[in-house]
Amino acid sequence: MKISVQRLKAFKSCRRFYELRYVEDLVPTVSAEALQTGKKYHAYIDAFFKGEPIEETPTKEYAMFVAFLTYVYPKLRLLETEKKFVYELPNGELVGILDGVEETCFVEHKTTSDTDLEHYEYMLDWDEQILAYMLATGFRKVKYTVIRKPNIRQKKDESDDDFYKRMLEWYQEDTDSKIRLLTLTRTDEEVEEFKNQLISMIDEMQRAKDNHMYYRNNCACNQYGRVCEYASICKHYNKDQPNVNFTRREEVEFNEGDNTKWNF
Repeated sequence: MKISVQRLKAFKSCRRFYELRYVEDLVPTVSAEALQTGKKYHAYIDAFFKGEPIEETPTKEYAMFVAFLTYVYPKLRLLETEKKFVYELPNGELVGILDGVEETCFVEHKTTSDTDLEHYEYMLDWDEQILAYMLATGFRKVKYTVIRKPNIRQKKDESDDDFYKRMLEWYQEDTDSKIRLLTLTRTDEEVEEFKNQLISMIDEMQRAKDNHMYYRNNCACNQYGRVCEYASICKHYNKDQPNVNFTRREEVEFNEGDNTKWNF
């Protein structure tokens, strides 16, 4: 069984969500705006590190990208970007992609709407992605680049170009409250504890698959301040009936024959 942090979080949050997303391979045809913003921002960063041409556009995502280049990128010492890994466990494989790698740590790029970056840092400190990636890489340190999404709105009769310039100015004012480079660490004991828990969780996921036991967690129906994107089919899903708001994933996260390994 191949396990990513996203799959692990989904299973722990709501098994019904996990079933629809990763067993039935259904994805919404329209993503939440917050998810779209994050994806577009990461796409700019990916293109930049790959040396691909990037067209300047007067958008929120491009303003965030310019803020990254201006305030964050000069502080990084990246050796590699978009580094895929496969970490073997007794009962499965942990797979993932690191946004970046430095000599002594890995780097992850994050966006947030949280106006309190201290609070966001606190929440990041609990994210099991840290432990999963540390387990796979052997590092015990991670750097997070954090960019707040602009919370100003376009004025009536304000052009896209003028609004874009105002977003850039917004980042220039009180920059530290909008952009951060955070460093978090973990101990060997914490990583080992996570490894043991992960092995047990993979066994639980396998049992759920064998017994088709994907029950709902109603407490997760309104996570992140929005209704679950699978709410419309959660109660009465029928795989034999078409669902106009969903499509099946055409791309698999990791090819089954992929043998990419980390060299330590």
